[in-house]
Amino acid sequence: MSSTRIYKRRLLASYISVVSSTALVLFVLSVLGYVLLNSQSIANYFKEQVTMTVFLDDETKEMEREQLTTTIRLAPFTKSVRFVSKETAAAEHSATIGEDFMDFLGYNPLQDALDIGLKAEFVTTEVLDSLSDIMEQKLFISEVLYDRPLIVLLNKNIERFGFWLFVCSAVFIAIALLLINHSIKLSIYSKRLIIQTMLLVGARKGFIRRPFLWRYMFLGVVSAAFALAGFAGLLSFLVRLAPQIEWWGAVENIALLSTVILLCSVLISAVSAFFATQRHLKLTYDIVY
Repeated sequence: MSSTRIYKRRLLASYISVVSSTALVLFVLSVLGYVLLNSQSIANYFKEQVTMTVFLDDETKEMEREQLTTTIRLAPFTKSVRFVSKETAAAEHSATIGEDFMDFLGYNPLQDALDIGLKAEFVTTEVLDSLSDIMEQKLFISEVLYDRPLIVLLNKNIERFGFWLFVCSAVFIAIALLLINHSIKLSIYSKRLIIQTMLLVGARKGFIRRPFLWRYMFLGVVSAAFALAGFAGLLSFLVRLAPQIEWWGAVENIALLSTVILLCSVLISAVSAFFATQRHLKLTYDIVY
């Protein structure tokens, strides 16, 4: 095998190594960026799973129930409202436990109820305590229930999640910069003899540096394309796995994330290539050999 073919294979292997390592780092950065951009909507999704249940007395008139339902539906805190009759509740409970509990009780102890889905910004203990007190003043409402400990735990964990997500993102960005820089430095190191040869024949440093910058900027674009393709594939998989969640979210967020990843890849590649090439341009012939 000729030395030219060996050199071309080594060169191709070097480029593949740079693209694969950079693309992997950018893919993880894409996931972190996605979580950061959508952290509020993710938090809102979990908050909006909380339900407040309003139990009605058996003597409640249909007109009173309809008025209450309309009032709640039009309230600013309401995302959804669903009337659950005592018969429907009994059927759902029987299906859950696997037997008809009314057979041995002889009657239906459950009550008609309204299940209220809440908007995320209203899911706090202070707001729900206030709503509960106001609703219980109505004579035909027997009880208002919601999972208070769950809401306290949910809000506390969301705050912790936001803080640690920011810390982890900062740490990983630093690690990503180091890994991409190191990968490009190793690739250019393998071409140090070419750089010295060009210097010996009188080529100017800017002339030598320019093709390295363009080449690694192009590899940065290729790496970003692979990373974003993998990220799009991940989102498509998550859509099939859990279609009830809007994984793609706002189009502008996805466009912003893609633009940032592409620009960061090109910028980091250019800066790393510049300094790595500059280092070899400063070395003397004796040190290189």
